[in-house]
Amino acid sequence: MKTEFLSPILNDLSRRGFIYQITDSKALDDLFCGNEEIVLYVGFDPTAKSLHIGHLLWIRLINKLQALGIKPIIIAGGATSKIGDPTWKDKERVMLDYVTVLDNMNSIISKLKKLIKFENCDNPAILLNNDDWISKINYMEFLRDYGPLFSVNKMLSMDSVSNRLERRQHLSFLEFNYMLLQAYDFLYLFENYNCKLQIGGADQWSNMISGTDLIRRKTGKIAIGMSMPLLTNGNGKKMGKTEKGAVWMDENLMSPFDFWQYWRNVDDRDVVKLMKLFSDIDVDEIEKFDLLVGKKEMNEIKIVLADTITKLVHPEVDLKNINNSAKGLFSENPLELESIETFELEKGINICKALVLANMANSLTAARRLIDGKGVKINKQVVDTYDKIINCDSILSVGKKKFVKVKVLD
Repeated sequence: MKTEFLSPILNDLSRRGFIYQITDSKALDDLFCGNEEIVLYVGFDPTAKSLHIGHLLWIRLINKLQALGIKPIIIAGGATSKIGDPTWKDKERVMLDYVTVLDNMNSIISKLKKLIKFENCDNPAILLNNDDWISKINYMEFLRDYGPLFSVNKMLSMDSVSNRLERRQHLSFLEFNYMLLQAYDFLYLFENYNCKLQIGGADQWSNMISGTDLIRRKTGKIAIGMSMPLLTNGNGKKMGKTEKGAVWMDENLMSPFDFWQYWRNVDDRDVVKLMKLFSDIDVDEIEKFDLLVGKKEMNEIKIVLADTITKLVHPEVDLKNINNSAKGLFSENPLELESIETFELEKGINICKALVLANMANSLTAARRLIDGKGVKINKQVVDTYDKIINCDSILSVGKKKFVKVKVLD
């Protein structure tokens, strides 16, 4: 969304591509141009054990705004995750038991505390769990107090609901309530923390509208929802998927080296967009990188991009070690690599089985196809037979971008 604002902060966010939709652009501009403290909130539902790069843009925006004096409230969705947001899902989410929700939440909070400043700074963020207030709701009182303020007609018209119904796919009453609970979160924060702004991904737009509508109907005052674009590549596909699965932000699920490699290998066409979002380089300078698309010089810019994002997600990582390891992939001594993922396999293992166990192929049949296509190498040597045996520590590669270290066990 390219809009001209009076606020320099909002203009910069718009130019960098952070803003997708706003429920009330003028109210947002007035808020940022005024003198009162700005409080915003972002919610993270612990439906998985780790955050993924779909959350990365939110964290980056929180960091930028917190540094400018805007107060962030981070909501760990201990209550809402027990239901599961139906937004853009083809089928009902698997219901998580309370123990799993708590375990996921503790894991995610631990990561958030490394990425967002909650203490020892002039403007600490606030961490809350929406289960603290939602669990206290009396159902009959909630229906009487808030039921009349929600329009079922409007809820059914929301894309997140209507698309599911048009496809004649099941939408449970439980999921239908998710929109009400997230709207209530916003009202609770508005009344108790003077929070007037919610930010989140574009897939949260329907929930944001419900929240601002509830606040207006209940209090007669204005609150604002601002969505950010989903991270997509040049082909319009959602970023964050690899042959191995999602791009996780937890180092236990995806090594910092593999995370770095993901960004180092993005398409040239995506570099300018990503640099605007994740670097502090001036926008005018970044736009000049468009001239490097398809040229060798773009590789250096991709390294800067990968370094920047990896340092954001893994603040303690040794970038020098990662860069040296990346260079080592093409050196004369590939076994000196330290950062790439290592798999311990039995000595004398067959190459096809090794590919499967190292997550380089989904099946033995797929492994044979890779070998047939001359895409498999052991220590830079092309494998041309299914009978190849691995008897020593080696670097196993598929194509130009997938590398693992195999450590053999006697």
